[in-house]
Amino acid sequence: MYIKKEKIMLVEDDPDHAMLIMDILEMVDIDKEVVLLKDGQAAIDYLHKVDRQNNAGISSHIDMILLDLNLPKVHGMKVLKFIKSNLNLCLIPVVIMSTSDDSKTIEDSYKNGACGFITKPLAYEDFVQKIKILKQYN
Repeated sequence: MYIKKEKIMLVEDDPDHAMLIMDILEMVDIDKEVVLLKDGQAAIDYLHKVDRQNNAGISSHIDMILLDLNLPKVHGMKVLKFIKSNLNLCLIPVVIMSTSDDSKTIEDSYKNGACGFITKPLAYEDFVQKIKILKQYN
């Protein structure tokens, strides 16, 4: 079974990680348009725009958000809290992607509404396997 996503929002400040994630999404047959944002403030600004469009009756749908935590300008956890506190955005599945495997960080992510947490592994094949998990979020 393949998930068919109209739009995935990827919030990742590391260009190498972003390119790798986008390549893997394509490789594992996740059909998507990827909106790449490089910092937490850009993510919030984009989501404000989506919220305004939805309130104006313009369909601006995001199917999933892949969110790094260690972002410039606004930390990823604050972005997650913003998403989950907004009535028009709170149902969007958010998967945290982080190099951290700290249990408190993972617990806080779930407490704040993340539907998944992927620790970025160092080995390419491990990372491919973790991205394949996204097919479960359809």
